[in-house]
Amino acid sequence: MRIAVGKPVVVRAPYEVSTDAIEADWLARWPLEEQPPQRRRRLATGLRMVRSTGVVSRPWVAPLDVVGDAGRGAREVYAEAFAAVVDMAAAAAGGALEAAGLEPGDVDCVVTTHTTSWTVPGLDVALVNRLGLRRDVSRVPASTLACAGGAHSLVQAVRYLAHRPDGVVLVVAGEALSILHTPWREPTRTSVLYGALFGDSAAATVVVGADPAHQADADRLVAAGGGLVAEVDTWEWQQYGESPYWGELLPPGAPDAGRIVFESNRDAAKAARETVPQLVKWLDGRRVEWAMVHPGGPSIITDTVDALGLPPEAGRHSAASLAGGNLGGAAVLDVLRRTLGNGPVRGPGVLVGYGPGFVAGAVSLDVLDSPA
Repeated sequence: MRIAVGKPVVVRAPYEVSTDAIEADWLARWPLEEQPPQRRRRLATGLRMVRSTGVVSRPWVAPLDVVGDAGRGAREVYAEAFAAVVDMAAAAAGGALEAAGLEPGDVDCVVTTHTTSWTVPGLDVALVNRLGLRRDVSRVPASTLACAGGAHSLVQAVRYLAHRPDGVVLVVAGEALSILHTPWREPTRTSVLYGALFGDSAAATVVVGADPAHQADADRLVAAGGGLVAEVDTWEWQQYGESPYWGELLPPGAPDAGRIVFESNRDAAKAARETVPQLVKWLDGRRVEWAMVHPGGPSIITDTVDALGLPPEAGRHSAASLAGGNLGGAAVLDVLRRTLGNGPVRGPGVLVGYGPGFVAGAVSLDVLDSPA
């Protein structure tokens, strides 16, 4: 089928926190020379891993000293984080609609993804109220997809339009993953890494059908705010029976009860590499001239680009996004924004996201030279 995708609007959280500052905070709390050998190795390894990601700074919803305050309870942390996500998501969604020349009442379906907390009701309901969407708007919410959320949401938008080609779909991703930074807790390799890898942001885009009967809507969307028109196909995949990544809620009675920690095992390092062959198999020989890859880490980007037979520079927009923090579910939409901002995209390519599961989602896009 044929769709039009608007250039995403990305809203970054207001506090840019550098990798240097995070490392200094860890070392001030846990001076290496004062730690027993095992803890010293874990902390040093975690800090080296943070440096190896290429993240220079990341946007957070609160300053480093507030995020790292051990006296804040779980309820306070998550309530404030979710409120910040709603603010950013509403701003991004409003910007995307304005760029597309649309009003909130024009939206037929809203697809949302966020992993900030298990808030009920979720981001979808919050946006209906905040933006003034129609009360009969279709809602497709997701709250556990994390980094796979952006690609998954685009897949769902395409599938909605397959049944409602005259529809307008608003896709919104919002994350406040700074909640994973807990430097007062015993440092582990993964707690140091995941506490520093992620940033807080929201991203939104508008997707509409672009078959001949609805070409005028697609033309207006692209002309108003940039974007692309493409013939598309969608794909989803779960690689493992048990995930190498998992979130864990600390139980009552434990220090920091109610806080979420994010962990992974050694299989996480090879998860994307083992999943990419399934992506290639699904493409089934279709030409790929460019790729928009979720910037989960340098190896995720390079493994995907290499498997698709593309030169290293094909991952440059993903790498540039990662330098500003892994934005979770919003990250691949940021890559889409950067790609479209670099000039027209033409020919066949693929947008792919990965997340805990280990799961993947992709949209193949054969971008037309002209909307006609």
